[in-house]
Amino acid sequence: MNFLQFAFNNVRRNARAYFAYFLSSAFMVMIFFTYAMFIFHPGIAQSEMGRMTSIGMEVAEYIIFVFSILFVLFSIGSFLKARSKEFGVLSLLGATTGSINRLVFLENLIIGIGSIVAGLAGGLLLSKLFLLLSVKVTGMNRLPFYMPWKAMGFTAIAFLVLFAVLSVFTLVFFRKNQVIELLGGSSKPKTEPRVSWVLALLGVALLASAVLLLKGGEGLDFPKVMMAAATGIWGTYFFYTQVTVALIRLLRRSRRLLWRGTRLLWVSEMAYKIKDNARMLFMVTVAISLACMSVGVILAAQAQNERIYEGDPFAFSYGIYEEEFVEADVAWIDQQLSEQGIRYETIEQESFSGYLGTMESYVKVYSRSEYNKAAALLGKEMLPEIGKGQSVAHAMEGSAAERMLKGKTIPLTLSILEEPMELELLPNEVPLIGSNSYTSVVVLSDADFTELKNGLTEENQNRLYRDIEIYVPSWQHKGAPRLQDPEIVIGKRLFHGMMNRLENKVTDNYMSSRGRSYAETREQLSMLSFVGIFIAAIFSVSSASFLYFKLYSELNQDRRMYHSLSKIGLGDREMRYSSSLQIALLFFIPVVISGIQTMVVLSLLGARFLLGDVTVPVLTATGAFLAAQLLYYVVVRSRYVVQLKRVMV
Repeated sequence: MNFLQFAFNNVRRNARAYFAYFLSSAFMVMIFFTYAMFIFHPGIAQSEMGRMTSIGMEVAEYIIFVFSILFVLFSIGSFLKARSKEFGVLSLLGATTGSINRLVFLENLIIGIGSIVAGLAGGLLLSKLFLLLSVKVTGMNRLPFYMPWKAMGFTAIAFLVLFAVLSVFTLVFFRKNQVIELLGGSSKPKTEPRVSWVLALLGVALLASAVLLLKGGEGLDFPKVMMAAATGIWGTYFFYTQVTVALIRLLRRSRRLLWRGTRLLWVSEMAYKIKDNARMLFMVTVAISLACMSVGVILAAQAQNERIYEGDPFAFSYGIYEEEFVEADVAWIDQQLSEQGIRYETIEQESFSGYLGTMESYVKVYSRSEYNKAAALLGKEMLPEIGKGQSVAHAMEGSAAERMLKGKTIPLTLSILEEPMELELLPNEVPLIGSNSYTSVVVLSDADFTELKNGLTEENQNRLYRDIEIYVPSWQHKGAPRLQDPEIVIGKRLFHGMMNRLENKVTDNYMSSRGRSYAETREQLSMLSFVGIFIAAIFSVSSASFLYFKLYSELNQDRRMYHSLSKIGLGDREMRYSSSLQIALLFFIPVVISGIQTMVVLSLLGARFLLGDVTVPVLTATGAFLAAQLLYYVVVRSRYVVQLKRVMV
């Protein structure tokens, strides 16, 4: 038997421990390859959406590769630690450090090459399905199948270099260990988990600081968000390394709670397991939190996009900036709609733009008469009389302006005024309709609005906005439209036609389309969903693999413990309950913590980024990860309990 056969037999004998690592690596290779196959597809450059999706997938490739480096580095380190006793025996039998290093390198290379081959094979089998799915989700033209030699070569070389370089890098671990330390392996006695109350309190303080930084809505900027992320990550690290140990230590002081059934056994064991696996649990929590937040943001943005569409009653809005072009533009719009047999109605409105308190609380300001013109056209209830100094307001759900409408007065700031207007806020007895659901609405009395108009000078006449709103009765339906619906197709055509007129100096005015805005946002979110869902899947599979590695690295120690306990009366039922509960806590604590973090972060940032109510999206994302983790738990727990049952007396 030569050295290569020896390395291959070692991999085969340790197949149970390497199984999750192999599958996770192959899955990452497969996703990386499918993205590369899309990026290198010759038909991508033929559409704008294809180029956008390609850019998104290139970013995803970088994320996958960086995460793969961390995953492989952690995995190899765990395997080497678990097999330290085996390497100690080889050293006693005469194996040199160089021979052991060569053995480890060959084993990692065998697994790496196997993962690459399996990943490429899986990617080729699913390539046609992937291309069909990408076309359906992103709305691009059909992409025919092609033989992706370039993508295969790129993926194979990238991961071959990754496995080879990281295999060499991790060999540094063995040069610092003596034979006696290697022979000790994982059987060395563990010290009592210690807690630093200072660091535990620091962890709580860091988590609280992250929340307070995100809650400071007025001055929230990128540096503050990054600072909140850094404090939150460090707080999570100290939560696992210090706070959890402190909580278990406090729990162990209560005999009434602890000395019942098998609680003493599994609580004592969890103190060691959480302390030993703190870094791993921290990494899993951060990975799942990032994936949960990404999925939650995409789901919330999709729901908000639909709410924005449904809240905007007008199919088109034509903004008047230069009066001389109005007649020709209106005639052009009428021609375009008439050719398609579209019946429509129009109203002209005047408004100011302002904000409530802070510039984040953007609002459109109308007079009561202007608002009632729109209400009459739409068949909605009109506003009653509004007195001077009074107002009625409507805030878009999830907007910053929503918080400002909880008092009895509102501070309305306009660029034409030196000081804000302090207006009495009347009860909103009539459900207001937004002239444009991207904004919130404040309705003034006719007297106050006229006074603002009369106060305009020649320099700020352009602060009074004039718009022609176009209402298409046949396009008023419940729910969001499909991308093939006439409103989307015609809306895109009219918008691009008006942009061409603007570029060719035929007009200086601008027109927006409700359907086009909805469709473009939906296409962008679909692309992000398509790219992000596979990254989230990689994070999920990898987090389960991390837990699998750690559990099987401690399997021999648990075997010895339960074998000894079975001699003094511990039954199979108690063993299954205790071990199952410990595995469940390791699998589900990171998901629960990630869900709480995601809910807190997105709830605080939702108003700033107009995400609306994030409760359902966050619960959906967290529920998906819980379901995946439950599947992994059932598989790992069944295999683990079978191994422990074999040593019971």
